Amino acid sequence: MSYNNIDGGETVDKTNLENIIREVIREMTDKNANIETKGCADCDGMIEDITTKKLSQVLNVPNPKNREAYMELKKATPARLGVWRAGPRLMTSTLLRFRADHAAAMDAVFNEVDAATLERNNLFSVHTTSKDKVQFLSNPATGKFFDEENTKIIKEKCVHSPQVQIIVADGLSSTSIEENIDDILPSLIQGLKGYGFSIGTPFFIKHGRVGSMDAVTEILNPDVTVILIGERPGLVTFESMSCYMTYKGFVGMPESMRTVVSNIYKNGTPPAEAGAHIADIVKLMIERKVSGLDLKL
Repeated sequence: MSYNNIDGGETVDKTNLENIIREVIREMTDKNANIETKGCADCDGMIEDITTKKLSQVLNVPNPKNREAYMELKKATPARLGVWRAGPRLMTSTLLRFRADHAAAMDAVFNEVDAATLERNNLFSVHTTSKDKVQFLSNPATGKFFDEENTKIIKEKCVHSPQVQIIVADGLSSTSIEENIDDILPSLIQGLKGYGFSIGTPFFIKHGRVGSMDAVTEILNPDVTVILIGERPGLVTFESMSCYMTYKGFVGMPESMRTVVSNIYKNGTPPAEAGAHIADIVKLMIERKVSGLDLKL
């Protein structure tokens, strides 16, 4: 059997056509042989978890001219470098990793902090006037205040007028609390005790924004208020925590009065190290009686 070309020219028989197809497939296979993606022929129907390998270790560029330089560049940034393409589109592995990271970020925002994490760290829980996650995200102001019931709980369970009051809040990443609090909280408390400061009763705020620390300051009257809170997650990390500190804060205070330590997680500032660093900053605040831009570190 033979086939006519579309332009009506020379014919190609079936055998030659099959040989041409085999050759094209072979060339495509050879071209992509060095791309670092694992096939699933031996996966027994199970797809490999592509998130187990760090992006800095994955290079999908076939036959790079300078592989060593490429890998050094990837170590210097969490950006998605060397993803390659399938025609004009992303490769399947790249798209799946993007969607997996996006899903993890969504989970960090919408999941709640595990009760076992709070119990393990002796944190009782109160919640702001945000009724649920939807209101918390759509109306940020509701995450800054407490109703009468929760205000009463704080007053009854906490030491009043300590030198330092520590608060933990979910913020925009419940995952960051679960990943970091076990290390940062003991380190911070140990550091503050080492300086001889009196520490208030630590507790957890559900649906808490940074501004909730100001309401707590007015309720308990500490010298310094410290809030450990989940950062807004992204496609690079969904477990990063921030720490905001104020000296003699109050509701409606300018943001410039806050001192911040951010990017607290295993690939940023390690939580145990961050706890010690925060204790040092609190010491300066108490000595100089200022925070924010007025505190010269």
